[in-house]
Amino acid sequence: MSSYYVVSVNHTHRRHKYITFWRPDDRGYCWALSNAGKYAEANIRAHLGYYNSGCSSIAVRCQIVDPLGVAPIPGHHDFDAGPVVENTRANWKVLLANMVTQPQYKPHPLFKGARRAEWEMA
Repeated sequence: MSSYYVVSVNHTHRRHKYITFWRPDDRGYCWALSNAGKYAEANIRAHLGYYNSGCSSIAVRCQIVDPLGVAPIPGHHDFDAGPVVENTRANWKVLLANMVTQPQYKPHPLFKGARRAEWEMA
């Protein structure tokens, strides 16, 4: 069975340089993949509405995410922990194309250059 990272859609903001991931055991958030949780596929599939809701999070196989990792900007965060995934349109396209399954809600990731949705302007 595969392992998955849980990507936090709602905790990744337009101003963030990196995409936010869940830490192990649902215990907070991080940018560094070295600090991110690797969740078992059975657990992800048993709780799709939680781990892959679309509006707050999506689950993507580690083997898809790991190659997207790059070294962080020195001094940016957490003792330069890395690798990190840059918060770009290209990286979000890869993540969204490789979700464990279609979520209940359509994800609306925020990154520099993303169009502002109507719900964002309210």
